[in-house]
Amino acid sequence: MSTALFRSLLSALIVLGASALLTDRALAQNDLELGKMWTFENVPKDYFKQTHGFDLTQSWLDKVRLASLRFGGGCSASFVSGKGLVMTNHHCCRDFIAKASPENEDWVKDGFLASSMAKEVPLEGLTVQQLAAMKDITTAVNDGIADSDDGATITSKRKANQDVILEAARTNFPRLSHEIVKLYQGGMFQLYSYRIYDDIRLVVAPHLQTAHFGGDHDNFTYPRYGIDFTFCRAYEDGKPVDSSKNFFRWNSDGAESGDLVFVTGSPGSTGRLMTHAQLEYTRDILYPILLEGWDLQIADLKARSAKSADFEKEMRPRVLRLENSIKAVTGFLTGLRDPNLMARKAEWEDALKKRLAGDPELSEKYLGAWDRLAEISQGMREVEPVQRLINGSMFGPAVQRAFTMTRQGLAEALKIPAQSSPEAKGLAMARFEMGLRWLGKGDPILSSFLGGKKPAQAYDAMAAASLFVDDDAMTKLADGGEDAIEASQDPALVLVRKIRKLMESVRERRGELRAAENVEKTRVGQAVFAVYGTSVAPDATFTLRLSDGIVSEYPCNGTIAPARTSFYGMYGRNVEFGNHHPFDLPQVWLDRQDKVDLSRSVNFVATNDIIGGNSGSPVIDAQARIVGLIFDGNIEMLPNRFLYRDDIPRSVSVHVAAIEEALTKIYDAKWVMQELRN
Repeated sequence: MSTALFRSLLSALIVLGASALLTDRALAQNDLELGKMWTFENVPKDYFKQTHGFDLTQSWLDKVRLASLRFGGGCSASFVSGKGLVMTNHHCCRDFIAKASPENEDWVKDGFLASSMAKEVPLEGLTVQQLAAMKDITTAVNDGIADSDDGATITSKRKANQDVILEAARTNFPRLSHEIVKLYQGGMFQLYSYRIYDDIRLVVAPHLQTAHFGGDHDNFTYPRYGIDFTFCRAYEDGKPVDSSKNFFRWNSDGAESGDLVFVTGSPGSTGRLMTHAQLEYTRDILYPILLEGWDLQIADLKARSAKSADFEKEMRPRVLRLENSIKAVTGFLTGLRDPNLMARKAEWEDALKKRLAGDPELSEKYLGAWDRLAEISQGMREVEPVQRLINGSMFGPAVQRAFTMTRQGLAEALKIPAQSSPEAKGLAMARFEMGLRWLGKGDPILSSFLGGKKPAQAYDAMAAASLFVDDDAMTKLADGGEDAIEASQDPALVLVRKIRKLMESVRERRGELRAAENVEKTRVGQAVFAVYGTSVAPDATFTLRLSDGIVSEYPCNGTIAPARTSFYGMYGRNVEFGNHHPFDLPQVWLDRQDKVDLSRSVNFVATNDIIGGNSGSPVIDAQARIVGLIFDGNIEMLPNRFLYRDDIPRSVSVHVAAIEEALTKIYDAKWVMQELRN
């Protein structure tokens, strides 16, 4: 795309400036506690001036936006040199590094350094996305929708309007990727247009144990000593991307206590506009089921990994993701079980509803949404456990094979082992017991399988009675065609027919509830937007946001957690745990300890508003210089998913000093450090 055309696109699409606000909106940030994940098209410049004495200019915002990147399918990143050098977290890149590692090497565990730009290694399947332009399309998305339309009609009309908008964008700007973003749960819609870079190459990555120091024990904690960084490079037409006009320069001084810092990145999702009833359902049903299921998965994977080094290597990224998910959702659940948080949620919800009740038009349009969402949440309590808990593997290989053959054909069914290993049976029985606890023995699906037997007895009986544990018998049945399969009274097929019919009913009911929920959530978002406009930040949507914060210590365990940690602490923690995992250090870090300046910072904390998806986000100062790299938050930050506060919650970042020491003293990557400084 030519420079002229790109500038025309920007001038045509970027829409900045706040909407007209109602009275008292200056108080909305404190009243609603909706956080500080500001969108770039509606940054509240007055707020930044009044709160920090900082004048946000359009040129600053444009540069920061174009230097910031969305990384892969779930992280953030940034350009940190004029030659397309990209900085993100090691944990954001692990899967891609694992795929790129030669068969006889383990670059995830042992690290990687390209000796020069020519030796940088392609990371297959990885893309980074740069937000090129934004356009408010709210009116166009809602075109033709009448107040009398029901939920299905509203959904259909919006979908049709969005299809038209996307088609026009693709036609007019074919070299960009376009995405419709729903903000304020549908109170506003934006068209975001991205430049995609799909040739990404690995430059340098530390050891896994350096990035993941402290393992799951230290995850979501502070003080912390993780040096969680990786550098890649974006290429275009075989050459490094020219990012010379839009990249973050390096500030070797880094961040200090009391500094104003900004985080740019793509936070994944928050639930700050969820109603009290929705939060209760999430607290009582959704999160407990997720956690119990993940516990079963991770126990199974670890047991199997202990028996096979190859399996452990293959499953390592998955295990780490599961551990992270378990700890994150445990933190979310702790917040929802906090009576304080739920009371605060009820208070701001009541305050908003009172504002709506005071305006007849707003009351008529929006006030009923809360009652309808309460009814929907009650319905979800009934269907969601069935949807989440019924899994074909619970019933053994015969049923699994019968399911697969009737859906995907014989060839796919034969890929499933005919005989159950002790580990597979153990996991199946654990899942079945979980289902019984949540659904009860009277559940029609579970009782159809049990037939009055205990789970293990029913499991063994099915394996003994069904032809689906015999490859030849399965093949013969399949050769008879659909009529033969339909006529078969094999117990596995009989059960599959029953389960499928019952599950289709559950899925249909769940779909109806979800569709109705989406309509009512949009009404809640529209109500919030009608009252507060863009003076409050929308929930996270894995789109680019700007968050302000202050580097600051905080009360912790009866004392004070420092604003920064140092290499003294990292090596001290290693010694205190006897160099035992997960507090062990790679040998090169031990051998070169005398070269490291132990007084330099490793990690630091600040009050920036972050959530999952912000991993890899740059932390910058007022001059838009890199001072750190987001990689985590403390455990107290997790309930901020639902209501933001900054008294104790903190973002946790790698300090630039830690990256410098690693590159220059440990990994001999001075050429990378020189590029950063230049």
